[in-house]
Amino acid sequence: MARNEMSSSGQAEDLIRAFTQVGCAESHAKTLLEKATAELDNGLIDIENHEVVEKQIEHINDLTDEINELAELRRDMMRYLQKMYPDGDKGYWCLAKHLSIAQFTAFEVYQASDDDPELLNMALEANKRFVKAMTHFLGVEVTACSACFADALKRTEEKGVKDGMG
Repeated sequence: MARNEMSSSGQAEDLIRAFTQVGCAESHAKTLLEKATAELDNGLIDIENHEVVEKQIEHINDLTDEINELAELRRDMMRYLQKMYPDGDKGYWCLAKHLSIAQFTAFEVYQASDDDPELLNMALEANKRFVKAMTHFLGVEVTACSACFADALKRTEEKGVKDGMG
């Protein structure tokens, strides 16, 4: 397998970013589903028009399928991380998942602000909690420091390559 020697982060770090993004997409699709369902339930679309209702139901079904597909892709990524780090504490699965999405969403809230330092602080605090949960999940040195976490992942991956695991 070819390795990307120019990557500034390793496979695990990239896979964590990927599952976070897929989780965020899953969350966004869930919001769209809630909106589409509310439009139907509350008569915010023309419920007297059979074609409009059918189209809305089809949209709801498509969103439901999309959510399920995104959830399975995210789970596959997280399972792959588990295989890469078999000594981690798998009890942290949900905490790591929820905090990954929370820290990213909190940063998006900050980005939408006028550089509100309080919102930035909240995003950075959420990230620290995410990093700490991921260190438990993967079984690497427990830390809330992003740079320390990245270094721990790289050390583990380098050791894996040297030991013939990569």
